[in-house]
Amino acid sequence: METATTPPIPLYYQTTPDTPEQWTPILSKSCTFTQEIFTSVMHEMILNPNYNSSWILRADILSDSPAPPLQLEAGILGPMQIPNFTPNRTILRRFIPRNPQRDAAAEQTCTFYEEGQDRHALVVYQSHSETPGGLPYYLPTVRALAFQYSQDGEDSKSVSIYYRLFPDVPLNNRLERTALHLLTRIHKLGNGFTAGYNKRVHHDQIIPRETFQTTYLSLRERHAKRLIGKWVENTDPGKHVFEDILIAAFLIELWKDMGRSLEAGFVDIGCGNGVLVDILIKEGYAGWGFDARRRKTWGVLGSSTEQNLHEMVLIPRLLDGSVDDGIHDGVFPAGTFIISNHADELTPWTPLLAKDSECPFLMIPCCSHDLSGRRHRQAGKGSQYACLVEWVAKLAGDVGWEVEREVLRIPSTRNVGIVGRKIGEGMKVEEILRREGGGSGWSERALSLKAGGNKGH
Repeated sequence: METATTPPIPLYYQTTPDTPEQWTPILSKSCTFTQEIFTSVMHEMILNPNYNSSWILRADILSDSPAPPLQLEAGILGPMQIPNFTPNRTILRRFIPRNPQRDAAAEQTCTFYEEGQDRHALVVYQSHSETPGGLPYYLPTVRALAFQYSQDGEDSKSVSIYYRLFPDVPLNNRLERTALHLLTRIHKLGNGFTAGYNKRVHHDQIIPRETFQTTYLSLRERHAKRLIGKWVENTDPGKHVFEDILIAAFLIELWKDMGRSLEAGFVDIGCGNGVLVDILIKEGYAGWGFDARRRKTWGVLGSSTEQNLHEMVLIPRLLDGSVDDGIHDGVFPAGTFIISNHADELTPWTPLLAKDSECPFLMIPCCSHDLSGRRHRQAGKGSQYACLVEWVAKLAGDVGWEVEREVLRIPSTRNVGIVGRKIGEGMKVEEILRREGGGSGWSERALSLKAGGNKGH
């Protein structure tokens, strides 16, 4: 981005009909995108402030309507009177902080203005706090911000940022850096929209973001400190604990959507450290988990969890049919929800076991293995992970599952969740096994895991 300069065009707001006061000009930068794209960019930034600050979880849109009269209306600050500009849209948003125990929520009125000659556009963010101390740290300590798009000819376009400062908070280095960050973001989005950028990753296809994140914050408050404080593994507790809290939040909201009761039952196959099982059990859900090897964490999660974690391997009845000490045949009571979270070798088996037992499931693929348990890269276009996701989704669809996908909001690049909760006509599991080359060698590999081989989860 070229060096930004001071805005060339003065901007005023009206405190009284006869007393215009000038905003403080901060930065200006020439651009190539149109006014229509500027408006789209500003709408995107209002909806997703979390991309501008890691302290912000999201913004809830409380109202979105044509600009109200110049007065307080339904809790919304009326748009400022700005000479030569007419308000035409007002959005009231509430910031939800990533850490509610540290930061407070805050509300802001965002107003879109149009200019009579259609050569300038303006968007103003108004703080709802009358004092600097009423603003949380993640917001700039200003009464308002203004983003102005100006066009003085086909080749002379620019975006400028202005502040309406508090009397006792002068312009400082942090405010200047904030303005530069916002201006850079506007230009990046504007150039991307001009080039025809289409978002490739779509979150929140199954569970609405607001619902999921509200549950996540509640679970984090109840479980994060406890679990991190008890961590006994040699891995990063923050990553594993927060990831499992996020997955638990998704599952709880998914189960609510499915109308499942607390007693409906779940099983976590390849449960690893057992944290996900622990959170769900402590939230009142009936279920259990197993893995090829016991983890140190199991002994510190408490008896209500530990008694529901078992050291065993899964050898599908379709391959062996025997049940022995430490061996599970992969048959579960109908309706049990199967969780397959980074379950490695069990990943491709998940939709097949679910079909065989008539159980809904969530699988989050990780490492690529075939149905014999061998590491195997699936053919296809894209990355190894993309090919794995496509293959296991096809297995699910082929046996009759109505496949749903969610790019989960977890701190992992292996973050695609595949959900099966409705099933129709499809191929028999035995047909899939024959087509995919069978499961020869699975039993030996599974038993080697029990004997102490490495487990990725």
